[in-house]
Amino acid sequence: MSSKRRTIGLCCLLLGLCAAFSAHAQSADASVGEGMPSTVVAKQGNAIVTLADIDAFAARIPEKERPGFFDNPTRLQNLILQLLSQKQLADEARKADLDKNPAVRGQIDIATDEVLSRARMEKLKADIKLPDFEARAHEEYIGHKDVYVVPGDLTVQHVLISTKTRDDKDARALAEMVEKEAKAKPDQFDALVEKYSDDESKSTNKGIMKAVTKAQFVAAFVDASRALKSPGDISPPVKTKFGYHVIKLVSRSPDTQQTFAQVHDRIVDRLKADYISKAVQKHVDEIHNQHIDANEALVASLRTRYGAVAPADPATAIDTSGILSSQP
Repeated sequence: MSSKRRTIGLCCLLLGLCAAFSAHAQSADASVGEGMPSTVVAKQGNAIVTLADIDAFAARIPEKERPGFFDNPTRLQNLILQLLSQKQLADEARKADLDKNPAVRGQIDIATDEVLSRARMEKLKADIKLPDFEARAHEEYIGHKDVYVVPGDLTVQHVLISTKTRDDKDARALAEMVEKEAKAKPDQFDALVEKYSDDESKSTNKGIMKAVTKAQFVAAFVDASRALKSPGDISPPVKTKFGYHVIKLVSRSPDTQQTFAQVHDRIVDRLKADYISKAVQKHVDEIHNQHIDANEALVASLRTRYGAVAPADPATAIDTSGILSSQP
């Protein structure tokens, strides 16, 4: 679908939504969409929401999240209502000269600076000239092939000796006893799970854990499981935050080495992101490292300008001395 057809479709959808919530917009011009510019999304009183307003709002949402946000009629309805209300309240504020109030003016200036700052950062990123990452991507792959390995499926069975109800020394001693019994009779591991394990899930899974990866299990447990090579192998006691585990390997499938072609785009995308991040950070550091002339008396006065606070606990106090001191 062309961008023009997509834009027209969005206009039609939004205009349809405006009709759907007419109870919220009784003062809206009945001719919305008739004789009005095609970029007008909705009108209520003197407030008009245009596609430019929607685009400005969309720019605040990460690009990957925009489709999900706008593909929701209720969310669109609420957004349009919110923008219409904001415009009418802002118009009332201008008529009351609130935009001339020094405190309000200061907030407007800060908001403007924030928007311009974000725009500058985006332009800075867009203007960065990227090098060819092909050779660098290949070097990254060759030098770190182990990173691009898909772990094989790993299933284990374990006995958990909890440290919640016993001290560490007793828990480890019991785990060592379980290890000894398991190695003597690995075919009777089910009985050891039933007799000793403190894992509450043992009644339904008999201590069997499938698809053991670091995304689902604590690292020490996964590392100990992956160290087992043949079905029936028993691990020594493994300490985690839950206690001590004695692990038996049930089954495992071979790891799969991904080819360079399979991971090429991922590597290049990461190298580009890293390059842009470093370039942007360099520019920001150059700004941060510029000489600062600080009015020390005014800086010190800020601590009580907005009201005194109770004395802080020295143990938790934050040392902010020198934060705005002159820099070379």
